[in-house]
Amino acid sequence: MTATASLHPTPDTQGRSRLWNVFWLQGVIPSNILWAVALWGLANQRTTLVLAVFAVLLLYTGWIIPAVWRAAPTARTPNLGVAARGLTVAWGLNTVLLIFFLTLQLVAQ
Repeated sequence: MTATASLHPTPDTQGRSRLWNVFWLQGVIPSNILWAVALWGLANQRTTLVLAVFAVLLLYTGWIIPAVWRAAPTARTPNLGVAARGLTVAWGLNTVLLIFFLTLQLVAQ
């Protein structure tokens, strides 16, 4: 099985969300809004808000990665599906690491 074998549309992909919708409208835009709120909270020393947004970001990350993974077969070309999967997993790892280290910094204050 090749890396793109799971990206070829099959009859069971009918009814799935389109990749562009999941990636951009449900992934990129909401995550940027959540991080903007977290950064605002950090800049204004709103620890409770920051921790709440971090919790939401972790839950959101656990939801968006499989959502993009499932929507990848709806990409116009298989390479776009592979790229979306890779970018989303990298974003998820980045989010988890940032939250971990920023929380350590908040605890140390």
